[in-house]
Amino acid sequence: MYKYREVYTDIKNNILTNHYRAGSLMPTQEELAEKYSISRLTLRKVLQMLGDEGLVYSKQGAGTFVRPRMADSPDEILPLNSPIGVTYSHRSQEISSKVLHFDARLPTPLEQKNLNIEANEPVYEIKRVRYLNGKHYSFEHTIMPTRIAPLDEKILHKSIYDYLGSKNIMMTDARRVVYAEAADAETSQAMGVDLNCPMLVIEQTAYDQKGRAFEYSVSQFIKDHSKFVFDVHRQWF
Repeated sequence: MYKYREVYTDIKNNILTNHYRAGSLMPTQEELAEKYSISRLTLRKVLQMLGDEGLVYSKQGAGTFVRPRMADSPDEILPLNSPIGVTYSHRSQEISSKVLHFDARLPTPLEQKNLNIEANEPVYEIKRVRYLNGKHYSFEHTIMPTRIAPLDEKILHKSIYDYLGSKNIMMTDARRVVYAEAADAETSQAMGVDLNCPMLVIEQTAYDQKGRAFEYSVSQFIKDHSKFVFDVHRQWF
């Protein structure tokens, strides 16, 4: 792995695990360059990557800061243009999970395609409801190759991304497709909504710092409880 990728992964993990807290001033570029034994040029590349993800920002003459919580209100979901999860985007709020299904099986043709795996490679199938401040937030159906990391139900009740981060597996890229769909019987029961209630859906394939697809998921959100955020930045040349 390139050195800048290792540094990027470590700093991002420190942000996502609140070692560098939202709104706080990060160590100086001199301190970070010395800590990781890299040049200032390489460090600036790392900070640019983190800035492009909306995790940090710089103030001239003041330094680099961790960007405050991106969600402006409890009903706002994670920003679509940043590869982060609910635990980070709503990190100042109470998040809990209820595991409805957890098992290992062989992948479907669609899952093979999205995860770039063979038909005989086992995957975890996870279905869980996420709660935000005690209220239904999302119904997640997640598929993950078992080779990525060992999972158990104790881990699933918390943040899977935090756990993967402890194994040095970070989501650095994601492909997200957003659409609307009527709630089927399973979704209706899980989320406590009427059958055929309109749901907001995010279909995602997540990639780690090595470029591996490690997760394929479909998450459904109640239409009245969620908002989408997409930050657009002008690139100056």
